[in-house]
Amino acid sequence: MTDAIQLMLTGMGTVFFILIMVVVLGNVIIRVTNTFAVVSNQPGEPSTSGGIEPAKLAAIVSAVDVVTRGKGKVSSVEKIDE
Repeated sequence: MTDAIQLMLTGMGTVFFILIMVVVLGNVIIRVTNTFAVVSNQPGEPSTSGGIEPAKLAAIVSAVDVVTRGKGKVSSVEKIDE
C-alpha cells in the first residue's frame, strides 16, 4: 500500500513540476518577445493598408467594441483575396 501512495505522489509531483515549468517558460517567452518585437504601427490605430473602405472599417471597430464591451481593440485589418 505504501508503494502505491509513493508512486501516486511521485506522479502528481512530476505533473505539478512540469506544469510550473510550462507557466514559467511561457512567461519568459512572452517577456522576451515583448521586449524585442518591432511594432509596425502605433497601438490603437487600425491599419488600412488592405484597401478597406473607411465606413467598413468603422463598422468593424464598432462591432468589436460592442461584442467585447469596450475591452477589445482592433490593431489591424487586412483584406484576404480569394
